[in-house]
Amino acid sequence: MNRRNFLKILFSALGIFSLSGLWISTRVGDKKRNYQFPDPLSDLFKDSVNIYPPGAVDDFTSKCISCGICADVCRQLGYNAITFTSLKDGLSSALPVVKDMRDNPCTLCMECTKVCPTGALIEIPKDKVRMGIALIDFSICLGWNGDVCLSCSKACPLGARVFEFYNSEWGNQPYINENCVGCGYCVKFCPVGGSAIKVVDIKTYKSGRDKYLAEFKKLLSISSEERYEIVYGENLPKILERGKEFEREYQ
Repeated sequence: MNRRNFLKILFSALGIFSLSGLWISTRVGDKKRNYQFPDPLSDLFKDSVNIYPPGAVDDFTSKCISCGICADVCRQLGYNAITFTSLKDGLSSALPVVKDMRDNPCTLCMECTKVCPTGALIEIPKDKVRMGIALIDFSICLGWNGDVCLSCSKACPLGARVFEFYNSEWGNQPYINENCVGCGYCVKFCPVGGSAIKVVDIKTYKSGRDKYLAEFKKLLSISSEERYEIVYGENLPKILERGKEFEREYQ
């Protein structure tokens, strides 16, 4: 029996889409979910950060007047990607952000930049956008744990410019490079409950970059025996735990 067939049997036997004991809390309006399991990469990137709309200038927080026009046009187009921060963490006013990428990633249409009255958002080519960078949590990514997925790379509007693949006995494993613009489409289409991908702002990424890359290189260098122990002993149980949540997200 090969590894792929083993995984299929394992997922079926454990009932990935009929697990019990998971719960979800939803607030009307922002659809914020409260998972029993941690966010992807919660050990490396713990702080929640604001992902501003595409084309945000360096002094965005001082130029933005919180008029809401960008969010209005986003909503009128049916994308609903732009929402607002709450008045906390020392902010003097609510700011537009792209927050719920699991449901509403940024389409990079750039229409919000065309209506901004202050120049806080400016229209730029979509491959020059730097909202943030998407990072894969290899411990819960199907592609890094014996399955063939590729959903993230297929969803990415920049495709091969952003995604690299590492071929091994474990399959074609995805990696997101620093050309990523942070739109969040990979987050939305990841089939793991709660997503195995997290978008962080560039400043936060730079603060944890060395540790993230070190863990990635370590993963590439471990022996097959170690990899088996990690995948079947640690990672697959975590992925299975998220199975019911995936079913709830996409009912």
